[in-house]
Amino acid sequence: MLCEVMSAAALLISLIALFQSKRVTLEVVEKKLAKKREKVRKRYVLVATVTHEPEKVEKECLDEAVKSAVRELYGTIGLALSKPKVVYVDEVTKAAVVRTTLEGVKILASALIGPREACGTTVNLIPLRAFGTLASAREKLPKLNKYVKDLK
Repeated sequence: MLCEVMSAAALLISLIALFQSKRVTLEVVEKKLAKKREKVRKRYVLVATVTHEPEKVEKECLDEAVKSAVRELYGTIGLALSKPKVVYVDEVTKAAVVRTTLEGVKILASALIGPREACGTTVNLIPLRAFGTLASAREKLPKLNKYVKDLK
């Protein structure tokens, strides 16, 4: 009789220890996933700008043109989802790098179709490719020069 009580108590203690150990590992995994979800993942979209005028287009004008294009097509919700911002403009190739969120890459690419108004000049913005870092997007700019000549 005493052996049965002892074995039942040992079984109960081992089950409690098992459930507590499982709960601890589950909490640790949930915390890691929650921390990873907090980070906003960014993408950098390489955009070719084609203008009829030889003058350069400023960074602020392009930024406003990109934001207005997204706002026109998707509204303020699409603008809040994509968070577009022109971070780099190359003077030689007249290309720009636009930072956006991971979810906003397709929103941005579809919104840029068609001519846009930027500082009084008509600009065609052509999204070419998305990159994970700004450095990799800048690295492709010299190779872009031969493709831009074909567009003009």
